Parts: sequence; structure tokens; C-alpha cells
Amino acid sequence: MLLDVSDAETITLLQRYVAVLAVPHERLRATTDRRTFERWLGRRLSGTVGGAYVSMPDRDQHAILINLERIDRTRPRAVEVVVAEELIHFRDALDGDRRRHAKHGYDRIAVRVAEVTGASLAEIRAALMPVVRRPFRYVYTCATCGRRILRRVRGTWSCGRCSARFDRRFVLRLERELAPVPAASISI
Repeated sequence: MLLDVSDAETITLLQRYVAVLAVPHERLRATTDRRTFERWLGRRLSGTVGGAYVSMPDRDQHAILINLERIDRTRPRAVEVVVAEELIHFRDALDGDRRRHAKHGYDRIAVRVAEVTGASLAEIRAALMPVVRRPFRYVYTCATCGRRILRRVRGTWSCGRCSARFDRRFVLRLERELAPVPAASISI
């Protein structure tokens, strides 16, 4: 098992659930650093995930991310629930079950996590911190139909009502910028 983990609790939980779920630890890579996981994957990952599992068949390895920044550590079993869930995904992949979540915390995987950890479904659902969306900062207007559209980032878009695909004839123009929100109150 290749561990890029500095958190003692996470290491202990990984070792425990690798044994409980009987997953081959020699083919497992685990990290608590999202950037390291993205490097292993070769692509970016949403900052809102609490954990992630991916099979890497070209290397005959499996990678797990335990994103401690998104886990609500004030909850007593939060890290345990995330570690168990990602290793259950690993176990499922080994068993040929490639299905993913139907609705996170409300599906068959959550039930299996509850069975393995002894946690309630409420504890599983509350393991991650809620996602706080950035506020809207820009108001764009379509010159053709007059529709106003709010955006979080600045960019070039065309009106979706006037054309289903990007069309330079219907490019939205920036009407105004809304009052900026202090950076300390924004989390992604």
C-alpha cells in the first residue's frame, strides 16, 4: 500500500478497513492531498468531494482520496465513514460491480457503509461539510431577447434562448458587476 497520508487517524482507518473488506493492499494508493490525487489521475477533480476512488487498469492499481478539508471532523465518525465508503468502492470494483452512487448517502452504498462501520445513515449523510456556492458577481444581458443572466465568473457566452449552441450573433454583454463579497466568506 502506497500511502501519501500524514494523518494518523486516516492511516489507522485505512489499515483497519483494508483488512475488514479484504482488499489487496499491494495495489492500493491512498492520499489525503487532492493535488497528488489529481496528478495520479492526470486530470482535475472537483473541490467539493470528500473522498474519491478510481481504478487505474493501465498501472494495475487503485487510488483513493480522503479529502480531509471537506470532511466535518467535528463529527466523531466522519473520517471513518469516508474511508470505509471509498474502500467499499474498491471492493465493488474487484467484484465486478462498477455502479456508482444513485444519490449520495441515500443509496445501497450508504447502507453497506452503515453495515460495515456501524454508523447510522444520518451520520453518513452528515460526514461532509455542506458545499457553499460562490455568490453571483456579474449580470449579463442578451442584446437580442433582453434576457438577463447571472454568472459567478466573467467570460464569453451566448444566449441559450436565442441559440442552443454558442453563436457569436447572440453573445451576452456584461451589464454590470455586483458588489464583491469578501474573500474570507467564500469557500469552494
